[in-house]
Amino acid sequence: MYTFLKTRQLITYLKRLYAVEVGKSSDGVTHIHKDDEVLERKYYLETSTSIDAVYFNGMSKDNDALVCGVARRKDNICEAFLYLKINGEDLLLMPSMPDTRLEQSLTEAGEYHVQGIKITNFIPMRTWQLCYNGEMKPRGKQDQRVKVEMALTWSAWWPPFNYDSMMAPESMASDMAREHWSKDYFKLLKKFHQTHYEQMGFLRGTVKIDGKEYDLNMPAVRDHTFGSFRDWHTFHRYVLHFIFLDNGDCMAIGSVSQPAILSHLTIGYLCRHADQTVLPVKWCDYRLYHHGENKIMPKDYGFVFKAGNQEYAVKVNVEDEDANYFGNGRIAKIYERWSSVEVNGVKGRACVECQFNNVQKD
Repeated sequence: MYTFLKTRQLITYLKRLYAVEVGKSSDGVTHIHKDDEVLERKYYLETSTSIDAVYFNGMSKDNDALVCGVARRKDNICEAFLYLKINGEDLLLMPSMPDTRLEQSLTEAGEYHVQGIKITNFIPMRTWQLCYNGEMKPRGKQDQRVKVEMALTWSAWWPPFNYDSMMAPESMASDMAREHWSKDYFKLLKKFHQTHYEQMGFLRGTVKIDGKEYDLNMPAVRDHTFGSFRDWHTFHRYVLHFIFLDNGDCMAIGSVSQPAILSHLTIGYLCRHADQTVLPVKWCDYRLYHHGENKIMPKDYGFVFKAGNQEYAVKVNVEDEDANYFGNGRIAKIYERWSSVEVNGVKGRACVECQFNNVQKD
């Protein structure tokens, strides 16, 4: 399996180079590569299980934070949410939260727009705009509302990390080796496949809360995921650490358990500020069953991962959290956990996203 995955990576890389050499695409550096333009297009939603989702997650040194996502579904259904922490004030949430299942209006249909959120791509793999105009509620104050006007621009700082073609083959092969292989197993892998890529950059702009204006400037990850099948019933758990360090390094490390295809999958990458390199995570000792399998999640924990030729020891201290629900009937419960971190002695911040299958229906 390692040899197959490594060969697949090489073929993908050579195809990109060939498209540039024969004049079918720009080089992807000065100008946009044609493959990247295709990835950034909206995905056609053919069935009720199809999905086309965009997501932003960022946190500043001053502990300002934003988490926002819009997942388009068929028939103008969306899963959408927005968290905003700014200037040490109360955490703000969209009025519909903790529920995220919303219906788009006719004017919003086909876009990443719903109930005040507007997410728009300007330049593929370069620039996106994230806006909100509407009411939000302080956490724990269900009947209170504040007026929020937000206009932010996300700009890329690193190349995208495509999970289809850039994951470390040794890590992926090890995780797949745990499963029972059969013809039906690989058919299921194909059915459940989603194209998923992330890109680190910066969010900058202004936010007005009841007329008072704040500047926002923070490192932030952008995520785009699409495919013909996402059913929250198939996910047991996942935990994703989005980490932003004081030395400029950014990273995403996590574990996913989707028992029908992969009981354990290590995912992630390191964006190294010193040379602008994006490196896949080769291995990580984080295991879901060590961290909150009983839904009592630790507030203080650590793990080790390897990227490139270096190992990184991560310490996490959770300082705040909130939860929302996804899927028709609250199938999944997802926590956003804002944390202080230390990686090989370098301090930073993280938003840790933790998903549970909501079997007990909170």
